[in-house]
Amino acid sequence: MRPKERYLLDTHAAIWLEIEPARLSTSVRIALGGAAPADLYISDITLSETARLLRQGRLTTAADPADWLARFALGFTTLPVTAPIAWAAAAFEWEHRDPCDRHILASAAVLDLPLVTLDPKISSFAPTVGVRIVW
Repeated sequence: MRPKERYLLDTHAAIWLEIEPARLSTSVRIALGGAAPADLYISDITLSETARLLRQGRLTTAADPADWLARFALGFTTLPVTAPIAWAAAAFEWEHRDPCDRHILASAAVLDLPLVTLDPKISSFAPTVGVRIVW
């Protein structure tokens, strides 16, 4: 039996999976369908980005935002920054300076995980560091 594939989700993909799965591509919905939280990874920076979106009102929920964020986090395995991930993020020869995007891409590169993202900046650079994009 083939082992299940694991995926790292960019922030927008994780949020859409939680609240608007129809925004995900058909191939992403198929790939992630039935996946357990142990097979779906997010970077720790995704929790910070999501908290900021909640705090700014750019992401709204019927629940208390802090409670919603805690429940959101339970749907994934959260990856912490490690020294190799931090170094990879800093060492990329990439003009894109967004530290969150660099951190997420570095996590995928170091941990050899396919990255679920629609972000064109990430998608165009990812192959140069050996990251497969799923969308």
